[in-house]
Amino acid sequence: MKHKPIFLSVLLSSLLLAGCGGPTESSSQSSSPVDSSSTSSSSSSSQTEYDTHTIAELIELCQNYTESASPERYYVRGTVESIENPQYGSMILSDETGEIEVYGTYSADGTIRYNQLEDKPVAGDEVLLYANIQLFKGTPEIYSGWIIEFTHVETPIDPDEYELSTLKEAHDAEKGEVLKVEGTVLSHTYNASLSEIGFMLGDETGTMYIYDNQIAPQVEVGEEVVLVGTKDYWILEDEQEVADKNGYLGGNQLTDITLVSHVAGGSFDYEAVAKETTVKALLETDFSEDITGTLYKVPAYIKQNITYTSTGEVDFINYYIDDLDGTTGTYAYSQAGGEDFAWLEEYDEQVVYLYMTILNARMTSSNTNWRILPISVSEEPFDASSINVPEFALTYYANEQFAEQYVADPSLEVVTSVTNDIIPFNEVTFTYESSNTARLSFVQEEGKMVMHVYPEDLDNVTITIHAAYGEETASSQVTVQVIDLEAMPAMSVSEAIAAPVDEANTIYVRGTVGPSLVNQPGFYLIDETGTIAVRFPSEGSFDPTIQIGHEVIVEGYRYLYGGNNSQVCINDASIFGNLYGGDGTYPTDSFITDKTVTDFLTGDVYDPARSTQVYVFTDVSITLYTGGYTPQYEIIDAEGNYIMLYGSGASQHAWLDPFLDQKVTVEVAPCKWNNNKSYTGHILSVTGADGVKVYNTLNF
Repeated sequence: MKHKPIFLSVLLSSLLLAGCGGPTESSSQSSSPVDSSSTSSSSSSSQTEYDTHTIAELIELCQNYTESASPERYYVRGTVESIENPQYGSMILSDETGEIEVYGTYSADGTIRYNQLEDKPVAGDEVLLYANIQLFKGTPEIYSGWIIEFTHVETPIDPDEYELSTLKEAHDAEKGEVLKVEGTVLSHTYNASLSEIGFMLGDETGTMYIYDNQIAPQVEVGEEVVLVGTKDYWILEDEQEVADKNGYLGGNQLTDITLVSHVAGGSFDYEAVAKETTVKALLETDFSEDITGTLYKVPAYIKQNITYTSTGEVDFINYYIDDLDGTTGTYAYSQAGGEDFAWLEEYDEQVVYLYMTILNARMTSSNTNWRILPISVSEEPFDASSINVPEFALTYYANEQFAEQYVADPSLEVVTSVTNDIIPFNEVTFTYESSNTARLSFVQEEGKMVMHVYPEDLDNVTITIHAAYGEETASSQVTVQVIDLEAMPAMSVSEAIAAPVDEANTIYVRGTVGPSLVNQPGFYLIDETGTIAVRFPSEGSFDPTIQIGHEVIVEGYRYLYGGNNSQVCINDASIFGNLYGGDGTYPTDSFITDKTVTDFLTGDVYDPARSTQVYVFTDVSITLYTGGYTPQYEIIDAEGNYIMLYGSGASQHAWLDPFLDQKVTVEVAPCKWNNNKSYTGHILSVTGADGVKVYNTLNF
């Protein structure tokens, strides 16, 4: 074990320390264990005995300091269980009598904060602190700990027992395998306090994410690092179920790190290692593919987006990494309000070649998406001439206009020309051909090109799209299925409500698209017989051409969701076919019009049948309650009975602001997506004094 005394120019043999916990050879008191004006050299601290307290004794003493920290300092020796915040040096300290939180730590004279110390204790080390204590909000803690000395505890892992693996081999290794790797530190990841919690490591074979918040602060970008770690696939526990359904393994990484060495290194050859692709291709990659931690080079359009607080202060900065169409993309994954990506600001509204990785994926019931981690911008300027414009236009503008199936005529206006201000290019033109004009045709109507479908029987039709840009041309093909509804039986909404819960049994339900769900990806499906919630796999996962009032066939399985399996829904849904038509409204035959707000709030809150009801209340008000932890929209009747509206934030109901504190008519459905012991409501629509019905279109 290596002893690390960190006294600053002090002769310990002549040190006068005392008070509550000074060295036993002195009875004098001092506010500091170090005379910072001394110029004499230090001697080994192991020659000094300290009047230390156990952690249990400190916890007891903390009860005396409830208003502010103790003016006295106490010596305590213990083991660092973890570094909670590497910037401030907050840690958990333990000994045989217990453990205590340490708010912040400093050099031996209290002048240098933990993160600025050249050598500092980390998890597993033994440390001697000279500390103020307090009882903070009922929790005993060390308020300020001066690090008198510490001992690096030798790791039980012997690095010499492991052969060096490449990062490609580590990336492909089995979960739980212990590996020794060597590489260059490319970038750090940060927590909300902007403290390093992990880093990207690269060698000539690839890259890999290294997660260890005790080790990450010890290495610098550009250093050559040798380490031993355990292969892991990281997934949040409450996201595991959704991950399993999507075949997602988790974030590919090494953790539980033993740092063998870190020394100054040279440059890293990004170009030799990075795989060239596009943002669009990455975001469309199936979640079952093990792409996390891999280095990619993409042409990217960087956009900075700043959100502000109500007082005009900067709240959050997002850096969007978009493809060259300017819309396909996502924001860089940040836990620090975007401060960790401030280096991207100079590239705002520029096209660059970006080196990046997919760090992990979000896997929640309401949203699944890849999380992008930008690493570096290439010095190579973007070369617009490298883009094949006709092929680009087909991929980003033309091919995705079409649904996979058609059960009715969409009368779809198709794109005949596009421009792009980012690459840039002017007017790529498109023409279309159908392999079977009896089932699908393109017709010029009033200066527009319109696709018509004639679903008289089952047929696959191939659409050929030709793109022209000056002398350059390209073509692509899309195959769609035209389906005769007579051969496609679909049940009513009431039949879907009564169907058995069976994840293995896909059902097809025909109805009218109703208003949005809130904090869930989907909408209500409504017909004359009833109303049922339809949950899609993630936000934006249904065809954006779907609108309220369209008649559709939805496929999925009947499911009971939420607290005590109380929310009836069609889960993991998709649109099998859109029959279009409609007048923008939906049937209200099954809605309940003779009940009160009290009736809504009364009864068995866990009865699944209630989640398929829609109540209509007249002469009620919409209010915004601001007396709680967060603002909350509510429906309130004349007697003061109120229904809280379900959601994750007030912004989801901001569309209700024009109706605040007015007498209105509302359509509201009881919902039980969570474990609340009372019913909250999904509001479908509001009708004001002018008689105009306004719908909840959050997901459209």
